[in-house]
Amino acid sequence: MTRRMLTLALATAGLLAASVTPALAAPNAADARMMTEKDVPASFGTPKSRDFDAKTIGKTIGICDNASGVTLVSVPAPAKQYLVDIETTNKKTYTEVFERVYQFPSADAAQKAFTSLFDRMGSCDGTSRLKQPGASLRQKVTTGSYPGGEYADFWVNVSGTWTGSDLKKPGLTIVRAMYVQAGDAIVETVAYINGRGALTDQQVTDLADLGETLGARWATS
Repeated sequence: MTRRMLTLALATAGLLAASVTPALAAPNAADARMMTEKDVPASFGTPKSRDFDAKTIGKTIGICDNASGVTLVSVPAPAKQYLVDIETTNKKTYTEVFERVYQFPSADAAQKAFTSLFDRMGSCDGTSRLKQPGASLRQKVTTGSYPGGEYADFWVNVSGTWTGSDLKKPGLTIVRAMYVQAGDAIVETVAYINGRGALTDQQVTDLADLGETLGARWATS
């Protein structure tokens, strides 16, 4: 997969932002509450690296883009954000599991932002295409939620298929993001797999459970 393809796939899940500024929070305390290698479900492989970042932040929380990279649903992001990226060894597929925490000034502010995203997530649903020399992308987005959980949540699933003269065979990617609002934070938990067009049922369940577990760590400040 080219860097361009990977960038588009991750941007679709809201992981990348067009502009960044210095973070304002104390990183050490936040890192202690973030996802570790032990948290990663076995269905996503064996963790081999972990990176924590509190140095750069995006100005918006974007939960979906179309195939051209245009953000469809977003809200302004808080100043405090933290990111953990864990790469795994998962047979022959490139796999990463991310956690991004958006910490708001208050629980009310977090709930307001979450509700705005939740109410508009249906605008993400659908199929879009990007045509460019050498490789073109067909992208399908679906959304949903798990009612009755301890914390408010929703998910965004993005499957991409790359075709074109630069590729010997179609390239598949899957990005699934779980959003949980707990306390003063919105916690985004993401699985990205290159070489697959969908997560297994076990991986879907594991990601949902992981999102709830990580969200609970931010239920009280």
